[in-house]
Amino acid sequence: MKISNKIIMAAMWLMHYLNPPAKDVDEIFAHAKKHNQKRHFRLPKSRRTDYKVKKIQTGKGSYPCLRMKRKNSKTDRAVLYICGGGGVYDYCRAQLFLAKKLLKRVEAEIYYPFYPPSTVCSIRETHAMIFESYRAMLDEYPPERIGVVGLSFGGTAAMTMISWNNSYKKALPMPALTIALSPGHVPANPAEREILERYRGLDPFVPVEWVEAFGYINKGGEDLEHWLTHTAHGDFTNAGKILLYFAETESLAYASSIYEESLKRAGADYRIHLEPDMPHCYGIARINKASKKTYDEITALLNGL
Repeated sequence: MKISNKIIMAAMWLMHYLNPPAKDVDEIFAHAKKHNQKRHFRLPKSRRTDYKVKKIQTGKGSYPCLRMKRKNSKTDRAVLYICGGGGVYDYCRAQLFLAKKLLKRVEAEIYYPFYPPSTVCSIRETHAMIFESYRAMLDEYPPERIGVVGLSFGGTAAMTMISWNNSYKKALPMPALTIALSPGHVPANPAEREILERYRGLDPFVPVEWVEAFGYINKGGEDLEHWLTHTAHGDFTNAGKILLYFAETESLAYASSIYEESLKRAGADYRIHLEPDMPHCYGIARINKASKKTYDEITALLNGL
């Protein structure tokens, strides 16, 4: 393991020990609900960035999708940037800085959905909002000039958007590029649970217990379609190029082979990368050599649309 990797992982484990994550479903839900009640959308201000808000209607609710681009820019490409939080925690404002950093390196307009967490609705409404955000992008940009970047749950949502389009027969042209960093999947059977169990104690950020606990909370008491919970079992046909990035020993990497089976079955144009000795969503910023390589690959792909 390289020195920089060791430092990053040591820092993650230190945070884990100083602030141990809750593992009980009720405790996670209560903590997330309290956290989310304090989170509200605010339109950012900047001298270097133009911001606009697009209201996204789902039929059940109305939610803000932030549009941002460099001041005086006339770009002809767009990126749907979906933040993480397990679908349970509202980290939209907290992770906005990551989209702003990407904007400095990618010549595009970024759409950033402030989606509802599953402490206030089932994950179906969350995915509906994200899908309708993409539909709104198609009013301004052709699909071959659109890329999607999703972090953690955002990666899950990016993949689920493809399944949503196929399963509900929406017939929207899918984006040319879908990039998912550490997309999630809830184990659907004992064999998958056994694979997940092999990662116990390896991930300082996402404990094994979180995977099913978050899946339970995501349901919101509803009987959801199989692929809305067990997202790696989705239908990924009729998609553009798909890239999945995992840290080799993070808990969610257990689903990489499950995603691969579904992607092969769909005949998708895909690549799955497993990075050794790095943490969950390691490629969200340029921190060390490994993360820089992945981040720069992502920005090059987006700029190549």
